[in-house]
Amino acid sequence: MADAKFTPAQGLEEQLARMLAPAVQRIAHQVEVEAKRLAPPTKRWVTMGDDKVRPTHVSANGQEVPGNLRFSIDSMRWDMVHRGVGPTTYMLEPLDESSRAVANLKNCRCRAHKDPQGIARHINTGQPVVAGKKVTVTVSVQAPMVVEAEVGTVYPGNLRADGTHFMSRAAAIVAARR
Repeated sequence: MADAKFTPAQGLEEQLARMLAPAVQRIAHQVEVEAKRLAPPTKRWVTMGDDKVRPTHVSANGQEVPGNLRFSIDSMRWDMVHRGVGPTTYMLEPLDESSRAVANLKNCRCRAHKDPQGIARHINTGQPVVAGKKVTVTVSVQAPMVVEAEVGTVYPGNLRADGTHFMSRAAAIVAARR
C-alpha cells in the first residue's frame, strides 16, 4: 500500500475561495428569499384620531412593532390599582384581553394595521468577503425590535411573545436543500 500526499500549490486555496464566492452569494441569496417569506409582518397602532380617543391611546398612535410582539401602551390608573398592571400595558392588538387591562380596553375604537412586508423589506444579502481561504456572505436584517421578533421575549406579568425564528428557519431550509 502506498501513501499519496497532495500539497496544493501556494495560493490555490485562496484562488478557489475567490472562484466559489459567487456560489456562496447565491446560497446566501436563497436564505434571504426564504427569510423574507417567513418574516412576520409589522403592525401599527392606529386611533380614530378624534377627541374621544383616550390619552393613553393617543400616545400609542403610530407605534409599530413586529406582528408577533406586543404594543407598549401607557396604563390607566384604574388598571394599575385594581388589575395589578404596571405603568405599561402590553397588548397584542387593541382590545387585547390577555393584557389584563380593563380600563384601557373599554370602548376602544383603535385598530392595528398590518404591513405584510414590514420586516421582509429590511432583509438583505451582502457582498462576498474573501479572507484567505474563507468566503463569508452575510444575510442581515436591520429593523426595530427584530431580535425580539426572531427569538421572542417575555414582558412584565409573564406575558410572552414567541419568536418566529424566521432567519434561523430560512438558513435551515436552504441547508436542507443541499
